[in-house]
Amino acid sequence: MAVDDLPAPVAVAIERIYEAGFDSSLWQQGLSAFCDAVGAHSAVTVPRVAAENTLFLPCTEGAEDFLQTYVDEGWYARDLRADRGWPLTDRGIPVVLEQDIVTPEDHRCEPMYRDFYTRYGILWWAGITFRSLERQYVVSLSRRVAQEPFSERDRRLFQMVTGHLSRALTMAERLSTAAGKGGLQLLEAMDCGGILVDAGARVIAVNASAEAMLGEGLSIRGNRVVAEATESNRALQVLIGRTLCDGPQQEGGVSVKRPLRRPILVDVLPIPAEARAPFLFGRALLMLVDLDARPVPAEATLLRLFGLTPREAGFAVQLAAGRDLAEAAERLGITRETARSHLKSIFSKTDTNRQSELIALMQRASVFR
Repeated sequence: MAVDDLPAPVAVAIERIYEAGFDSSLWQQGLSAFCDAVGAHSAVTVPRVAAENTLFLPCTEGAEDFLQTYVDEGWYARDLRADRGWPLTDRGIPVVLEQDIVTPEDHRCEPMYRDFYTRYGILWWAGITFRSLERQYVVSLSRRVAQEPFSERDRRLFQMVTGHLSRALTMAERLSTAAGKGGLQLLEAMDCGGILVDAGARVIAVNASAEAMLGEGLSIRGNRVVAEATESNRALQVLIGRTLCDGPQQEGGVSVKRPLRRPILVDVLPIPAEARAPFLFGRALLMLVDLDARPVPAEATLLRLFGLTPREAGFAVQLAAGRDLAEAAERLGITRETARSHLKSIFSKTDTNRQSELIALMQRASVFR
């Protein structure tokens, strides 16, 4: 259904939600406009998995304390509405109302109502469920005790907006994923592997350097990063779990063993709340360093920083990659005498005296692209 076919206040609110799909700072305004249009007190957009993520998702102004309590006191793990509402959604009912799943007796006796909702003066509820490309969501709407329950008329209206919500959330997820991959690209520029994981340690995105390291010793199985060696995997899973739960770990990263090769070093860094894109769900970044890999500077960098000639720069890159003088000369198709001449000139221009010192300098220069 076109936005123009909706009641005017609802159409305006949906337009704002579409705008929020491109600018995450507008989600609160969009949700608030929708609440005003349908007579709701508050709203939050919740993914079906990992409900504790509600702390990091947009909600209407003033609902933050409610959501903090919802998580801190563990109500998300025993949410009566979720337990009874999602099965209806699975049977093809996109809009679930309070009266579909809860009785007056539940209002009086269930702990969630008696000990939680009444604390905030909230009673009536409606859930509008829909899918993005990535996951299933519900826009959870609430009304106060003194208000009327959501009606069948409300249900029909909510069914008319599910497609619009799906498209807006899909765009938001795509942009959030792009933002998360920006951090992975930064690690790529530093010759580091990067793997973004969510609160359940599930892999969201992987950069090219990490892809190249996966295989013997380290892999992704069941959408999770695992080490092949039992001891390495135990240490890796403990590090990931503790970081996701408690934040940065003082002991730092772990060494993942590989047969016939040096290990991969893996560190896990939590993503600060203020740096999280609303619909990315990334909670930690695994940073991978291949001890067998040698950082190699770009030839253009050596031309610019040290004034090497193109041939000298090409020779220096071969040395930085771990080849000795004879191997470098053979690869470049030059004589050993020419190679020695290049090396002498490079020593002079880089103010170094030994090949090991030169290689260390080349590797440090590799951070410049």
